[in-house]
Amino acid sequence: MYRVMIVDDEPLILAGIASLLDWKEYGCEISGKAANGQQALKLMEEQKPDIVITDIKMPGMDGIGFMKAVKERGWDDVIFILLTNLEEFSLARQALSLGAVEYLVKMELTEEKLADSLRLAMERREMKRKAEAAGTAVTVSREEAVRGYIEKLLTDGGTFSGGASSGNAGEASAQNQGEGYDSCLRRPVLAIISFNYGYEGFSSDFTREDQKKVISFAENIIEQMVKGYFDHSCLVRRELNSLVLVMSTDGIEDYREQIRSLGEKIISVVKDYFEVSVSVAVSSRKESLGEFGALLYEAMSATNHYFYHSLDPVVFYSEECETSARHTGSFHIGFLKKDLSQAVALNDSGRLEEILDQVACLLREHNPSRQQAVNACANLYFFLSSFFEDGEEQDFPYEVNIMEKLGRLGTLGQIIQWINWFKEAVSRILERRRDTRVDKIAEMVREYVMEHYKERITLGQAAEALNISQGYLSTAFKKQSGESFTNYVSAIKIEKAKELIASHQYMMYEVSDLLGFDTPFYFSKVFKKVTGMSPKEYEAQCLKQKKL
Repeated sequence: MYRVMIVDDEPLILAGIASLLDWKEYGCEISGKAANGQQALKLMEEQKPDIVITDIKMPGMDGIGFMKAVKERGWDDVIFILLTNLEEFSLARQALSLGAVEYLVKMELTEEKLADSLRLAMERREMKRKAEAAGTAVTVSREEAVRGYIEKLLTDGGTFSGGASSGNAGEASAQNQGEGYDSCLRRPVLAIISFNYGYEGFSSDFTREDQKKVISFAENIIEQMVKGYFDHSCLVRRELNSLVLVMSTDGIEDYREQIRSLGEKIISVVKDYFEVSVSVAVSSRKESLGEFGALLYEAMSATNHYFYHSLDPVVFYSEECETSARHTGSFHIGFLKKDLSQAVALNDSGRLEEILDQVACLLREHNPSRQQAVNACANLYFFLSSFFEDGEEQDFPYEVNIMEKLGRLGTLGQIIQWINWFKEAVSRILERRRDTRVDKIAEMVREYVMEHYKERITLGQAAEALNISQGYLSTAFKKQSGESFTNYVSAIKIEKAKELIASHQYMMYEVSDLLGFDTPFYFSKVFKKVTGMSPKEYEAQCLKQKKL
């Protein structure tokens, strides 16, 4: 069991980190907490922790002073993980030079990032233990240093950033440091290996934990495979659905063929082992690792090209990739919402299918970015799901983590496949509703009229209030109720007029005003058309019946 100490002057941070993980699950225990370096040093004499997670800036003794004091005492076997804020980047680099294995930005700290850092710290601690047993000193290998450098570049979008390292100075710093690693990765090429879970990701039993296991196992397999193709390489996990591979191609004339062969092997193995599709997007060759920003940009452009075309899963960067990178400025499907509302209100599955087919066509025509396409699908899902919020439709494809699942779709083809699946699911519901229950549009109209019968009601006003076109409302209401909208409104108003007249409390012009008629004359005309008698005649009839 590894002993872990947490050092931070903010009580909320101390409590938050302590509760972020199930420490026993990782073979660890919290041995102590301290508010600054001085308190931590005293505790360390008693508890002798294996791993220390410490803030950099603290009152009294800060994290840098604390680490130096630990080294001065000869406690070289302690592994440090640093907690920083974004503006403390220069201090974080200083801490890394003192032997910290990782630094974590507080505002971006997640369970996954903390767990990854903890695993790295445990591995380093185990290495030191073995080295101590063998009576040898452990130094960080150059390969590990390169890995750390690449991980930081990926975190910072291709160049070190923050503090004094921002802007041109940051790019120069990244280039200088990258060129320092050229002995490990000469003439580098960068590849992004993307796991396109696609439609399989919508299986209810395919969880985030399953996704972690897939990429973790695949990472180990791929790392071993690469060694058979390239003498020097570095494989880094970028996120839950991609890996970044940097290869040294120095002395390899046909490096593209070698990478293609490796890429095809990776695709085949991952498909066979995990039933998951993979794409490999490859940059051009650069002279040094100092050009990491350009390497990453080209591989990302190739990934983007595959998103649209998805013909060859091994994609090399070319000028054609630049065309794919030019997205439309914006992509919206909000103008279709009114038509969708009408289709759902009328249980018109055919019309719904036409609209969703139109969405698929728009995606193909307008070249939206992957994020724009995913957002459009999410908006579509949330808008249509709002019509079934009362839970009456058990078959509606409710998804708790819809954004996460949409985010697994790696190509435009997969996104359109999802739209087709969603279209079929909702269409089946509308067809069943049409066959087994009264359509809602008549109910909606009746409710509206009963709420507004004291006002002047027109077809246009009702259609606008119900978000339905006038033509749709008029046709659908007559089809469902057997009478026209105007006749129904007149009938309701006259029924209410009869109640008021029978109360003998109002003059005829008052009844007309109370029910929203333009003039008493028009009121009288409508009343006679509906009842066959004038308002006065009806009043006389009521008085006569009352006397009886």
